[in-house]
Amino acid sequence: MANEESIHKILIVDDVPENVELLKYLLQQEGFKTYTAFSAEEARLVLLNTAIDTLLLDVNMPVQDGFSFCRELRAMDQFKLLPILFITSIEREVGFQEAMKNGGDDFINKPFNKRELVAKIHSVIRLKDLQDELYRQKSKYEKELQTARRVQDQLIPEKSFIWNGIKAQTLFHPYLQIGGDFVDSWIEEKKLHIVIADCSGHGPSAALIGAMFKMQLFNLVSTMDLRERVAHLRKNMELVLPEDYAITFCYAILDQDLKLSYINGGHPAPIVYMDGETKFLKGMSPMIMGINFAATDEVQTVQLKTGSMFFMYTDGASEAMNPNSEYITEEGMKDIFHESVKSGKDILQSVQNKILDFCGSSTPNDDMAMVCIQL
Repeated sequence: MANEESIHKILIVDDVPENVELLKYLLQQEGFKTYTAFSAEEARLVLLNTAIDTLLLDVNMPVQDGFSFCRELRAMDQFKLLPILFITSIEREVGFQEAMKNGGDDFINKPFNKRELVAKIHSVIRLKDLQDELYRQKSKYEKELQTARRVQDQLIPEKSFIWNGIKAQTLFHPYLQIGGDFVDSWIEEKKLHIVIADCSGHGPSAALIGAMFKMQLFNLVSTMDLRERVAHLRKNMELVLPEDYAITFCYAILDQDLKLSYINGGHPAPIVYMDGETKFLKGMSPMIMGINFAATDEVQTVQLKTGSMFFMYTDGASEAMNPNSEYITEEGMKDIFHESVKSGKDILQSVQNKILDFCGSSTPNDDMAMVCIQL
């Protein structure tokens, strides 16, 4: 005996009882479970209380005709994908055009051929079953993403702390529920460490690479200098990074004398605000790629002052696009940072708000991470 849940449910809507009984008999012979209604009003009640797999709908009915009822259903989210077959005596060519125009999936002429009717019902039900399975998989995937996001929030928590009068603040905003950006700042051996990275791609695979990047940071030895740290990261990430992936990064260390040392591996240029001027910090080393090659990492240094600010971000910010398909660009990010500093407000929140204002109705299509150090 078939499982009750596996039996497909058909709703027959026709104001002529003889038509309803005939269809009901034929469909029950084919193993379908049938429901009946003699008006749009009765059909509406059945649909709201029963999970129907296919709707067989007459056109000429009193009070509300089938075309109007179909349009009503298509305007409701829960019925947008419900298979609707019109069964009517309207001339085929005209009837088919009207059926499609009003949201129907197919059209069957009266008097109908039983084999044609059953074949078309099976066809639309197969499509509905596929759609339902895709929806179930999508819901399952979204739940898994939510769980992964909670894990990632623990791996990459947003931070805000004070060290020697210096404020360090990070922001992480994935485009999907999880993303491939990474940002962190911490105190080690009386120095402030700042790291930002961006793995190519989006979603779970990029997030896993980001997690591996953090694991490698944990494995760094405190006695390593900046060049040794980056060499360690390169060596170990290149072992696990697929060939079609890459990681841009910038690793900076600020000592107690406010000297900033950094290595920029293919990442957007860091920005510094000092003495009322905002400028890019120069110097570029290769990004991390899934191939072995001899990379030369150049350590850059800059002497900062009390009152200056150091800012880094991932390219999800500079590549944010407005409705006119215009990008913010790196120069635009420098201007946004400068304006945010001058505003006197929370800098990272101000930067993010300005990015979203620029995007307007467009949704940013990449992950965003930022870090700001206020001396």
